[in-house]
Amino acid sequence: MLKSSIQSSERQCSVNSEESQPLSALDVTPPKQRKIQNLDPLASSCLFNRLDVSDSKTPQKEFQTARKALHLTVPTEMPGRKKELADLSAFINNCVSEGKPGSLYISGPPGTGKTASVAIILEELTNCNIRKVCVNCTGIKSPRAIYERIFKDLQIKGSCKTEKEYINAVEHHFVRTTEMVLLVLDEMDQLYSINQTVLYTIFEWPAKVNCKLILIGIANALDMVDRILPRLQMHCKLKPKLLHFSPYTKQQIIEILTERLRDSSRIFPTIAIQMLAAKVAAVSGDIRRALDIGRRVLEIAEQEGKSGGKENLQVVDVKQVMSVLNNVYGTSQKLDDDSNQTLPLHQRVVLCSILLIVKKARDKNITIGKLYDVYKRVCLKKNLVSVDQSEFVGICSLIETQGIIHVMGKKEPRMRKVTLQWDEDEVEAILRDKEFLCSILIDDKCIGRL
Repeated sequence: MLKSSIQSSERQCSVNSEESQPLSALDVTPPKQRKIQNLDPLASSCLFNRLDVSDSKTPQKEFQTARKALHLTVPTEMPGRKKELADLSAFINNCVSEGKPGSLYISGPPGTGKTASVAIILEELTNCNIRKVCVNCTGIKSPRAIYERIFKDLQIKGSCKTEKEYINAVEHHFVRTTEMVLLVLDEMDQLYSINQTVLYTIFEWPAKVNCKLILIGIANALDMVDRILPRLQMHCKLKPKLLHFSPYTKQQIIEILTERLRDSSRIFPTIAIQMLAAKVAAVSGDIRRALDIGRRVLEIAEQEGKSGGKENLQVVDVKQVMSVLNNVYGTSQKLDDDSNQTLPLHQRVVLCSILLIVKKARDKNITIGKLYDVYKRVCLKKNLVSVDQSEFVGICSLIETQGIIHVMGKKEPRMRKVTLQWDEDEVEAILRDKEFLCSILIDDKCIGRL
């Protein structure tokens, strides 16, 4: 687990790792009880009391413990996110140590640990000259509301009535304050639906002279800065740093579930965890969904085991895991059907888009960005609701796990290269038997100017 501390000559940040002593460590035993405790441990009365006559770990308590371990609470550790945590810590460290402003945009599909990672880093920032303000933008209904919320959270003195007054007051605070301000805007893409100028205004704050703002925006959309805020790309001072959280892999999900269930391994065996992790990783890589499914599986196992009584502890069975997975992801994706026909609709549309580019486009080189543009045109023509680019990258990753394509490159996601691993005829064979998908393959208008 990453333990970061952010230091400077004038500002000192440290990780608070102290833990309070448990109350059980205090000797508060009444005198009469002490007398009993001083008996010979081999005495018959003591031996009888030491017998495990009433097992405190009843099946009900074990299942309660397991379900509690899978709750959607902010974890103290983030398995599989060591690099992301290090990058996030380094960004804040650099800004604080040099006393300079900065902006960071964190993107990634839902359930990939974006908000939890930020929460962990913020928790480690203690005893430092920095004000932390976190705002979830989901409930923000107007431009004035977001500025008013920041104004109040910063505890700025005075009163404002109009949107412009709130903006001026907040900007003035960032310039005149003696402490750095770390502003985290979660679900920031919600602000775009209100007014595009709101995002421009906020991202322009760190570029102001003498500004002491460290801005961190969190959203699902991978290409929000490129697609929604192109003006920021034209100015180096305004362009935020980018940090992407990829979907969790099968192995990462296994590690997370295994760690959480370390005290309940006898009721949730490894093979059941592996099956759950494999399916979630193949569909979305959403750890929150994996935790939800795990809790549901435990509920079913507990219900089925109640009739057996205390001595017959019900262990999670792979059939129960399969049943919940099939219920969550639909009958079209049942695990007991390994046919390629069970590929989800959007994965098949992506494959069709790849074939269109390979067969019809003048430039056969495929990037995530180019493929996404073709995919959106296909969805528009077929009256399908396209996913955003962040989720699209996740879909490509899922197709890659099937061995059909290969995604290469360490640049920004839009620039990653996509190559087809299967023969074109093999891909067509699993797609052309559906009239709808066949109509996509024979229509080259979706290629555009490629």
